[in-house]
Amino acid sequence: MHIGSFTWWMDGALVQKMHKRLGSLLISYGLFLVSMGVIGFFLTHETSTSSLFNGGVFGSLIVVLGILHRQGRMWTHPASLSATAIFLLTFSWRSTIQWYAIANGDTTRVSIAVLLSIMCVVSFAVALILFKNYRH
Repeated sequence: MHIGSFTWWMDGALVQKMHKRLGSLLISYGLFLVSMGVIGFFLTHETSTSSLFNGGVFGSLIVVLGILHRQGRMWTHPASLSATAIFLLTFSWRSTIQWYAIANGDTTRVSIAVLLSIMCVVSFAVALILFKNYRH
């Protein structure tokens, strides 16, 4: 009887630790997206307000999901995995367009292509970690 309750307690403690760790990862990822939006705004010589707006909105969304994930809200894991996968696809698509333009001679887009590629790699890493720890 005591062994079963101890196992249950250990499982609960491990799950709680995982929620806190993944929540912290999501908060960091959200702050990363916000900072990349700000950097993208300045790289485009303050002409791309969409990078500032999108980085702020979607980064804030991920931060909120991270906070809720740390609290143990189970629905946040599939939501954050889905959002990260969508961001990964978006950054892949947008960086591919930029690199294609560079390959055709438009060297003014190099900094944005590098920024989007970094965002793509980080999003891939976060999506992989979230997928690996998915327990539904």
